[in-house]
Amino acid sequence: MSRPQSYSFQRYLAAKERVDDRALHRPTLDAVAADLAAVADARDEVRVLDLGGGLGSMLRRLLDWNRLPDRVSYTLVDRDGASLERGRQRCVEWASEAGYAVDGGDESDESGESDESDESENDAGHDLVLSTASEEIGVSFVAADAFDFLEATERRWDLVVAAAFLDVVDLDSALPAIFSALAADGRWYFPVTFDGETGFAPTPEPELEARIVDAYHASMDAPNRPGGSRTGRELLAAAPEAGGELLAAGGSDWVVTPPYAGDEAYFLHHLLSFFEDSVGESGEIDGFDAWVDERHAAVERGELSLVAHHLDVYGRC
Repeated sequence: MSRPQSYSFQRYLAAKERVDDRALHRPTLDAVAADLAAVADARDEVRVLDLGGGLGSMLRRLLDWNRLPDRVSYTLVDRDGASLERGRQRCVEWASEAGYAVDGGDESDESGESDESDESENDAGHDLVLSTASEEIGVSFVAADAFDFLEATERRWDLVVAAAFLDVVDLDSALPAIFSALAADGRWYFPVTFDGETGFAPTPEPELEARIVDAYHASMDAPNRPGGSRTGRELLAAAPEAGGELLAAGGSDWVVTPPYAGDEAYFLHHLLSFFEDSVGESGEIDGFDAWVDERHAAVERGELSLVAHHLDVYGRC
């Protein structure tokens, strides 16, 4: 595809679903699923909170891969109400095709917003209920800042999922807030957490490329920006320091190579736009404009490959 004139973050999220599918560390995910099954044996319903749930990608993935118990209350929180509303629509479309009966699929909040302080509404019911002869998955969509929601709610969850999330927030304050939302012996799962390595191929000018990638990572570590470029490995020490116990971890690298599947060409174009925003606007690296133009052109020709390193980290409190 040709270089886009404008970008849609929702389209980027949808395009990277396939990339994340390949990336997720399956032994870690298997450990999550096994522990949830054990929790389900002890109670009627397993409660899952998905922070930064966006388009509902993780919910649909966990259901499609049979990684959730039969009775689940699943709450997605995201500050972008429009993404949540689109996530609701995608969930309804997917569930219908996957053989679930869908209750609530015709009702929508045109504002794309929910009130995170309304405990009775969320406790009494869900926005959607997906069911089969053996399963019942209640789904709630809450448009709110994740940490405002965690501070306001009195509910507790058996599992908190935060995918591609902790590397864009302050880790020192995020972990205590998340851990405080867990039920006794609750679990936390932080997949696709960026860990400081990005590479493209082919690499005709290695020295220039190294300077640009280093500047891109440095922009993530700027003092005025929450998160960091090496949050994945930092979690391995920070989670235990905050009171968590590590149970499993593994690499979840993005690997995109030609020929591109699905909308992966758009995914690469959009990723390059992050370089333009963070590195190009500073004007500090001579040759950057030519570099990014050639990278976009390589996507158009179907020649560019990407590898980006992430970690999946799982534990309990």
